[in-house]
Amino acid sequence: MGALNEKLKEVTMAVLPVTVLVLILHFTALTPLTNAELIRFLIGAAFLIFGLALFLLGVDLGATPIGKASGYILVRTNKLGIVLAGGFILGLLITVAEPDLAILADQIALITRGVLGRWQVIIFVSVGVGLLVMFAFLRIIKRLSLRLIIYISYGIILLLSIFVPQAFHAFAFDASGATTGAITVPFMLALAIGTSRYRAHQEKDAAASFGMVGLASAGAIIGLLVKGVLSSFADFSAEHIVETVVGDQILPFFWREFLHSAYEGALSLMPLAVVLLIIQVTKSRLRMRAVIRVAIGLAYCMFGLVIFMTGVKAGFMPAGQKVGGMLAGMGYDWLLIVAGFFIGMLTILAEPAVHVLTKQIELETAGNVPRRLVLIFLSAGVSISIVLSMLRIMIPGLKLWHILLPCYVIIMILTHFTPELFIGIAYDSGGVASGPMTATFILAFAKGAASQTDGADVILDGFGVIALVAMTPLIALQLLGLLHKVRMRRLEKKQLARLAAADSEKETT
Repeated sequence: MGALNEKLKEVTMAVLPVTVLVLILHFTALTPLTNAELIRFLIGAAFLIFGLALFLLGVDLGATPIGKASGYILVRTNKLGIVLAGGFILGLLITVAEPDLAILADQIALITRGVLGRWQVIIFVSVGVGLLVMFAFLRIIKRLSLRLIIYISYGIILLLSIFVPQAFHAFAFDASGATTGAITVPFMLALAIGTSRYRAHQEKDAAASFGMVGLASAGAIIGLLVKGVLSSFADFSAEHIVETVVGDQILPFFWREFLHSAYEGALSLMPLAVVLLIIQVTKSRLRMRAVIRVAIGLAYCMFGLVIFMTGVKAGFMPAGQKVGGMLAGMGYDWLLIVAGFFIGMLTILAEPAVHVLTKQIELETAGNVPRRLVLIFLSAGVSISIVLSMLRIMIPGLKLWHILLPCYVIIMILTHFTPELFIGIAYDSGGVASGPMTATFILAFAKGAASQTDGADVILDGFGVIALVAMTPLIALQLLGLLHKVRMRRLEKKQLARLAAADSEKETT
């Protein structure tokens, strides 16, 4: 119970700020909800808190041990082919189980009326992630440059982007953020650390411990862009939007979503159960007590995921969409921008995965990069990204690629000058920043705002907000890296000056 209580506190801190903001907007009559909508939202928030807490506890007990055991078995073979194939399979399977990706895939399937189906999105994204995780393994084992792999990956992304419909730009870059969520981040961080420390002489290399999450994000983009190239779809337009009429239903609506989420949750977590079974038939199989503990963890993951998804679909996202729509419909553009700024700041400061990463950064750098400083830069970056999303909705003709292209040019330039440690940190932060709150409330908020803004398209302008949330930390954290580099050089110069002064003093005496 103690572990569950800790997770409940952690997740409550993530969900509560946004919940309070919605209640303030409701009771000040800026965005009043109906009684049924308000009740559904509050029940959804409670489901979100309990479901995500139970899910994260299950990740600690089930998914993470499976990841560690899998990585240990793979690396111990000392066969590069097996290690790379295993990295691909692990990356694919853990992505299939990611709840944030499932939420995004549902939204894409709904908005395109099934033309781009839920499992099409999940499979193509998972394959892309698996391939890049494989290259992340190769990079750690062969000590390849992270900078080089990033340049190649984003060069491929730029090339593919030319040949796909505009809607796929938003879908693919949104998938990059949604892929690295509650289950993927701790799993991949543990996998990267374990693999990096197994290298020759068992040396500790902080730079090698980061970058796998960032590469996984790039793999998600590539996977969905490849789907866009292979498809013969024309650009999606707003005519594909399907509105779900709920009325005053509360319990029946939650029950329908619960049954649907139970089916999807079982399919999502089945791959992890298969991996556990494979581990058990190898020579490195776990003891029965450990197997029971992992099985209980997977059960927690299953029930937590179902409760979480039910709360998201039945209560949280509909309220977010309505709040965004009502703020946009008031005609005060500045209000939408201010609300977006504070939503961005509140969500990033409370994302559970962000705190996992910042703690690891402080630990791996021996305190040279304090987590509070990382949080400040992340908060600024994400707040700006939500403001950019609102501006994209309000300004006719401003497309997602008008923002992404120049920003990623800046990111690539910064990558050339940034220390390798901060490259990995920055790209990992980009994936981590876009967690459950971004994939649920913020995406719904943006879609609602786009639906009530003249000249805006719900698909082309509503989607893309996760992409911007995942992008701005790349700039913010690399700038932090450059500042850290300048600071360290100044300290070195001061130290050299002191040594020179001490030597000259000895000579004079």
